[in-house]
Amino acid sequence: MSEPSSPGPAVEVATACLQPVKAGLFVPRSDRAFARRAYRTVAPLARSLLKVLAALVILTLGRSTLADQYHVPTGSMWPTIAPGDRILVDKVAYGVRVPLTDRYLFERSGPSAGDVVLFADPRGGSTLLVKRVIALPGQTVMLRRGLLYVDGAAQAIEQLGDGTRVEHLGSVTHAAGEPDLAAFGPVVVPPDHLFVMGDNRAASLDSRAMGAVPRELVRGRVLSVVYHHDGEGFDLSRALLSVD
Repeated sequence: MSEPSSPGPAVEVATACLQPVKAGLFVPRSDRAFARRAYRTVAPLARSLLKVLAALVILTLGRSTLADQYHVPTGSMWPTIAPGDRILVDKVAYGVRVPLTDRYLFERSGPSAGDVVLFADPRGGSTLLVKRVIALPGQTVMLRRGLLYVDGAAQAIEQLGDGTRVEHLGSVTHAAGEPDLAAFGPVVVPPDHLFVMGDNRAASLDSRAMGAVPRELVRGRVLSVVYHHDGEGFDLSRALLSVD
């Protein structure tokens, strides 16, 4: 009997084509098409998601470092800032901080007397407060019969023709609320601290009670009222008011 002949060329080709199937590497054409359709569907969604996440990171870092808005719930700064005002704060007015920290990359000069600032409560906690800088390190502050004295000089109160009361704080003139007739001081502002008070002094918890504020706790300078919203709705008359 003759020996079986070796496989022909056609059989060899068929055998070679079956090898990927045996190795688990062969993907049917229908599955490859499905994978391509899935990729075309998922890839744009993934790219969009990454863009949204990147935008959120940028906004978070921007709010931490550059500027942000805050709601004011109390009347301690009335009439300059009313309860229900949403204020815009410039966080680089006095320097640039490392994002999400209290450390400065570099500091600028200031704050100056008369600036309205946002700062962390020196007594601790997460509450941020808004007050006006009244005196700087080394200056002496006291109140007598509702009148503020800085380094012994009275900061004059004037009533305008429309009934508005203003205080002349050095070179800065600002609206004044109800005076506090209780005597205070004199006290000297410590180094690297600021003495702050509310414009509505009869209803303000400020440096008279909490002490001078360390400079490092200042988060920025208040620029304007963005809008006003309270239980009665929006008050458009206060939108975009500059805070002086």
